[in-house]
Amino acid sequence: MIALSVTACLLGLVYSAAPGAVNTEALRRGLQRGFGPSFLVQMGALLGDVVWAVMGLTGVALVFHFLPVRIILGIAGVTFLLRMAWLSFIDARRPPDLTANSPAKEHRDFVTGVIFSLANPFGIAFWGGIGGGFATHIAGMPLIDKLVFLLLGFSVGALVWCIGISALVAWSREFIGEKVLRGIFTVSSLAMAYFALEMLWTLIHTTLYPLFADGKRLKSS
Repeated sequence: MIALSVTACLLGLVYSAAPGAVNTEALRRGLQRGFGPSFLVQMGALLGDVVWAVMGLTGVALVFHFLPVRIILGIAGVTFLLRMAWLSFIDARRPPDLTANSPAKEHRDFVTGVIFSLANPFGIAFWGGIGGGFATHIAGMPLIDKLVFLLLGFSVGALVWCIGISALVAWSREFIGEKVLRGIFTVSSLAMAYFALEMLWTLIHTTLYPLFADGKRLKSS
């Protein structure tokens, strides 16, 4: 049980630390407005990850094998990433907004993290596979105990990353000038655009193209 607890914590840490849209946006907002925005983006993403984890462990994630659901989720994810890329590009073209946080901004930070996580199709595959693997190791436990056991360990590891990276970003603000900050926003915009195109390519290659190919074969037969 101790070994599995450590594994769950490491899982949360590695999953949260993986390069992606969440960390990119948390970096951008943290450099712009400090610890709070970065942390809220990370915490919103953690909530979304927990939702995926519950769905993966309970088998509910099987609903995402339905083609219409996958298409809608993919389009929503691409659209949201492109919007974030555009906002980051706009921030890079004007003086940085370093104004204090407000409840409205904090709410948007948290919601952005949640949407980033829920719109990420990797969460479906990741938790569908991880859930089965952990279920095999702790087969003697009731389902609710498995969920609590895994989610607590995962959340602890992810929380360590959320606090650590947000504190590091907030600390580094003191050493970054306006020109460097604009450059980082430009890179962030390009990264978001790349993530959007990558998600679009995955949607076309794994979902839309096979559908088109199957339809073409049916017509020819």
